[in-house]
Amino acid sequence: MGKLKQEVKVEKINGEQFVVRVACNKGGDKLVSILEVFDELGLNVVQARVSCRHFFSLEAIIGVGQDQKTSDMKDITDAVLKAIDEKQSGEPEML
Repeated sequence: MGKLKQEVKVEKINGEQFVVRVACNKGGDKLVSILEVFDELGLNVVQARVSCRHFFSLEAIIGVGQDQKTSDMKDITDAVLKAIDEKQSGEPEML
């Protein structure tokens, strides 16, 4: 199986809610890293769906919390990309 190009998409859906879609290769603690990023940015997970059958994918609806640090789509995208990049390069791939 070839390598999947990592992809992160963030869309504003209403008010202070966003939908975040992530797709990348499996391996490492990506889910934990992404949830930590949401917490650091003051974002709350309203709903999430995760799959890691052939590759890691996450679709989450997040809301901006009272202690938010950002509600900028680019900041969220960059932070999630950084989290999965660190796990992708720093950990051996698990099958």
